[in-house]
Amino acid sequence: MRIATYNIWNSDAGMPMRFRQLIDEIVGADTDILCLQEVTDREKHNSFSSLCRYSYSCWQAQTGLSILSRYPIDKTKDFEYATSAYIQLEGKTLLVVNVHLPWEKASLREKAIVKIANTVSSIKADYTFLMGDFNSSEHSSIHRFLTNEQSLLNADTYYFDLAEAFAQISETKTLATLNFRENPRWGIAEAKNTIEVNQRFDWILLKNPYPAALPELKKCMLFGTEISKKTGLAASDHYGIMIEMDF
Repeated sequence: MRIATYNIWNSDAGMPMRFRQLIDEIVGADTDILCLQEVTDREKHNSFSSLCRYSYSCWQAQTGLSILSRYPIDKTKDFEYATSAYIQLEGKTLLVVNVHLPWEKASLREKAIVKIANTVSSIKADYTFLMGDFNSSEHSSIHRFLTNEQSLLNADTYYFDLAEAFAQISETKTLATLNFRENPRWGIAEAKNTIEVNQRFDWILLKNPYPAALPELKKCMLFGTEISKKTGLAASDHYGIMIEMDF
């Protein structure tokens, strides 16, 4: 199974040709379940569902979150800064939670992620995935909280960062999903950015399923890195991240 998350960049830069880029990148990634952020209206959500050939989907208006699936979605639940879907897969129930945390302040992100994690902890599923744009690096309190390295606001939780896990088993490095040096948003659509450092803001996390068996992680890769000769841009200012695993 392939699962991915992708912030599609709510901007008119490069449009309408950049929309075609997004479709091509998503189709090329060929994922079974896809979480999108910054999908600003239902019409755009419906276009992604149709053109990328996903039979099942849901959309949340508050932060423009889409979940697209090739497997049936049984039910959905909205949170502040997140939405979720129950997806049935070969007799197993997957809970997929799509997150887009606020960018303005770390304190806002901390409050939001604790509320999300506490709510998710009460929902039963065989496997729970928390993914999206966390607007936080792997050095943040958000990441440490989610990966059981610290408590936050008197709460605890335990997820595995699948990009970190794959980097270790493949003896490679995790890659930035927000790349200020190589993504031409900075230098074409906006001024060159020589101050901010590249960050890995987009994560796919698996909640510790103990005592159930862990799935086998087989692949983790970025997509959306190609630069169009027509627009001079990547499909988005973020790169997508995709994982492949066997249950």
